[in-house]
Order: sequence, then C-alpha cells, then structure tokens
Amino acid sequence: MTQLVVRAGACGYDVRVAVEKLDRHTVRVALASECEQIAALQSDIAELNWRKGVFCHIAESRIYQAASLHLNHAACPVPSAILKAIEVEVGIALPRDIVFHFE
Repeated sequence: MTQLVVRAGACGYDVRVAVEKLDRHTVRVALASECEQIAALQSDIAELNWRKGVFCHIAESRIYQAASLHLNHAACPVPSAILKAIEVEVGIALPRDIVFHFE
C-alpha cells in the first residue's frame, strides 16, 4: 500500500491518500480528511481501473473529472497527489516528494 499526506495550504485541511493495488488493473483509493469536498470525491474514485481513463489527457482523467464535480478550488493539489500515489503503487514511478515552496 502506498500512502502520502497532502497539507493542502490555506484551507487548513490535511488529506491522507492511501492506494492499494488489488490486481493487475485495479486500485483502491482511500482519502481521509475533514474536508467535506474530499469526502465526496472519495465516493467517485474508491476503486479504479488505473489502465483506463486515469493516466490520460487531464480533461479525460477520471480523477480530474471527479474532482471537477466535487472540489470548488481549482488549485487543490489533492487530485495530483492521488495520481502520484497510484503511479507509485502500480510501479510506474518512484516515491519522491513534491513540494510547493513560496519564497
């Protein structure tokens, strides 16, 4: 299982993303947060065929399509974090931190 934490910023919510590979094509995504919008997003992406409709053009990605239905803030970093966690869990990326740092 791959887990990561997103400290989303000004909203003040943290989100724990956990991704578990169930078989060659399927992952389970679990999001834990006090954010009601993230909880709503969870219901649409709980189980995904990561080979179809996940890693594609951003407007066609099931992650971003679900995010557009539930998240009011376009700059929310959680959808990208979900994709990164899936990449690591299925073995197509290494677990490397991503940082936004204001100077």
